[in-house]
Amino acid sequence: MEGNAEIATQGRRRRIPRRLVFALAALLIVAAGLWVAFQPLVANHFSYALPGRDGLPTYIYAHGRRYQSLQVCAGDDWCRRDRLQQLIPRCYTQSDLRAMHMWPLAQVSTMLTLFGAPQPILSPQGESGVMQSFVIADGPDCYVTYALEGGP
Repeated sequence: MEGNAEIATQGRRRRIPRRLVFALAALLIVAAGLWVAFQPLVANHFSYALPGRDGLPTYIYAHGRRYQSLQVCAGDDWCRRDRLQQLIPRCYTQSDLRAMHMWPLAQVSTMLTLFGAPQPILSPQGESGVMQSFVIADGPDCYVTYALEGGP
């Protein structure tokens, strides 16, 4: 009898539990989703900010319209080259905004930041009708401007 039991167990293969396979697959899917979410191309396309400096996206959507900034691109390289070629500053200061008649600012909305506090979306006071521009503060005395794409 004992010999038969040993022979029977030697022929069986050990099976991996289904729960473990599903848990590992779910973990892999979540990790891949997080990796994709942190890519600048995805953040630019879906208009959310990545954490840290240089995390603001190129495009934001507000009031059903699309706004673009040539100053930032969620940390991607292509806008740095364009910014240098076109002599566009990375940040405008408060005095720059005053000179462009874009000061004072009032908060009109917020933008999602991945694993961070939402970014306030600001607009120059006095603009009425279709908002032509938005501003997002990206540090002390560092402002990024977004202009309306297309026509009103």
